[in-house]
Amino acid sequence: MVNNFHTHTYRCLHAYGTEEDYVLEAIDKGLGCLGFSDHAPFPDKDYGYRMKYEELDSYISAIDILKEKYGDKIKLYKGLEIEYHPRYSDYYRSLLNDRGLDYLALGEHQYTIGGEIKNIFFAESTADYTDYAKAVCMAIETGLFAYVAHPDIMFINNHEWDDRCDEACDMIIECASKHDTILEYNANGYRRNKQLFADGIRYPYPHERFWKKAKDAHIKVIVGSDCHSPDQICDEYMLYGIQEAKKAGLELINNIF
Repeated sequence: MVNNFHTHTYRCLHAYGTEEDYVLEAIDKGLGCLGFSDHAPFPDKDYGYRMKYEELDSYISAIDILKEKYGDKIKLYKGLEIEYHPRYSDYYRSLLNDRGLDYLALGEHQYTIGGEIKNIFFAESTADYTDYAKAVCMAIETGLFAYVAHPDIMFINNHEWDDRCDEACDMIIECASKHDTILEYNANGYRRNKQLFADGIRYPYPHERFWKKAKDAHIKVIVGSDCHSPDQICDEYMLYGIQEAKKAGLELINNIF
């Protein structure tokens, strides 16, 4: 049975469909579980490409209503995809303990290193990959995150593979192994199609070399659709991701709980 714990809605301003649209599609496709993980707002700053802070309560209540309405057909979970910045430690705990979220997914688009906020989509060199990996590891060590979304997303940048690429991969994988943290094999990279990079023609992610290391480390892996419209919940790319993850010999799980 296919499950998905990486789901975005119209609220993040770069996806489509209401929470109910996704639930109906998931039921139609026969999913057993659907986890909502829209891009989380922060209380004091808008980092962009995410829901507004004032929408957080309505997002949570909408899922609660759907859990009641469709609970006999599908298991629904309330989550958020969020970056880790150390100064928000109390906020993350509040989301889980006070707001009643079921999980947080770590999605390090922006990250804090040395007091500076960087964006992994604009890595100036592979030195930024190791900074990103350090930030991911700091987040994992908090124990606040159910899984790491697209841990190999740094390879969306066009840089030659070098020792720092290996170092960044090894850091994330070793930390995930030490803390028994799930890594996500992200199907959205396949939707971006193959491109010419400095290290060859490939998808931006998942990156084969990262996942070979994850296989050797026996990391628990879940495939996530990272859907931004209801029809992507269990589309050809999600199914292809599952197929490729199995082919790679990864230790797949289909539930993060």
